[in-house]
Amino acid sequence: MKGILNYLNEVEQICQKIYANQLVKQGEGNVSIRIPNQNALIITPSENDYENLAEENMVHMDFDGLVLQGKLKPSSEHIMHRYIYRKRPKINCIIHTHSTNASILSVLHNDLPVIFEEMAMLLGGSVKCSKFAQAGTEDLPKAALNAMKKQNAVILANHGLLVVGRTSEYCVKTAVIIEKMAKIFLNAKKIGDVKVISIENQKKFIEIFNDKYSTY
Repeated sequence: MKGILNYLNEVEQICQKIYANQLVKQGEGNVSIRIPNQNALIITPSENDYENLAEENMVHMDFDGLVLQGKLKPSSEHIMHRYIYRKRPKINCIIHTHSTNASILSVLHNDLPVIFEEMAMLLGGSVKCSKFAQAGTEDLPKAALNAMKKQNAVILANHGLLVVGRTSEYCVKTAVIIEKMAKIFLNAKKIGDVKVISIENQKKFIEIFNDKYSTY
């Protein structure tokens, strides 16, 4: 079984990857990992400094909000992370980004339809946009899960993107792909009508999602 240092290091690596992929800027977004069998998580600190992030900056806290280890304040979105882990036991990682194109969809309150087959395979379908809810409250994760349903990603109205998954590797890959698909979708709309993939043609890929990636 992995020790606490392994989880601290894993969160640090996730942060490095999403920052390198320009999914977040300094102080934006948040990342967490569930610690199995502890009802606890490791989460990034408030006002996260991605360029100078280290393991000792992370916060170890339980699902009730008690800080178990860490010198810095946890992300202001710890309520959202704790709520989602309680409600979806198969989720082991959560990434919240402010990536540009997903954020454009979030301020438009637009969904991201399935335009490439890999979206159906990785996400189980389109990425829905939630209803607006205030950050730092339980209303936000409630709205997020209501829109997400059985899938692993949701566009948070006026607040960016949220991705969940069984593994951190999946979450990083999915956050990167959603940003790419959002960019393609938004640019294609400037040229003409976007042709989405029908539900019928998504079915076999959704079966793969249900088998390999679903957290529901």
